[in-house]
Amino acid sequence: MTKLSLLRHNKEQAFKQLYEEYYAPFCLYAKRFIEEKEIREDIVSEVFVSLWDRIDAFEPDSDTTLGYIKMCVKNNCLNYLKHQEYEWNYAELVHKKTPIYENEPDSVYTLNELYHMLYETLDKLPENYRTVFIESFFNGKTHAEIAEELNLSVKSINRYKQKTMELLQNELKEYMPLLVFMLISGRA
Repeated sequence: MTKLSLLRHNKEQAFKQLYEEYYAPFCLYAKRFIEEKEIREDIVSEVFVSLWDRIDAFEPDSDTTLGYIKMCVKNNCLNYLKHQEYEWNYAELVHKKTPIYENEPDSVYTLNELYHMLYETLDKLPENYRTVFIESFFNGKTHAEIAEELNLSVKSINRYKQKTMELLQNELKEYMPLLVFMLISGRA
């Protein structure tokens, strides 16, 4: 065994002893900061893993090693708590904040929400207007077909459709380009 491998072997033995003697005490020390046992154990384990990764750069049996481990455990606990506080604050902010679609006219809506808004607006129309709109845009019927079914003139159908579009433009002006696209593509 070379001197270097002997030195490495001795460091590994010293590290193993350090871990076995101090893992549990450092988990108890972490309890000063964090209640959850699993989280404390994870933090202490991470400190020891980090130490293991740099085994060649330190002396496991030196006096400063315990102080270093203690400082790392404390800092990792505080970092964990700081991150938790950030997550809680963010979650609280999201919970308190009104959904964007309730207070901003240019917000993003789902397709179902847009359909719902369209149908709510159509419900404000007289029955004939609504029927003309639905038959024309949703069912793809011509003005002549609708006029024949409703016993109305084609001119009346044009007027109903025009009035419906005016109402939609007034009520849903922010969404008209998308609604027109939906209606033209026949997805409504």
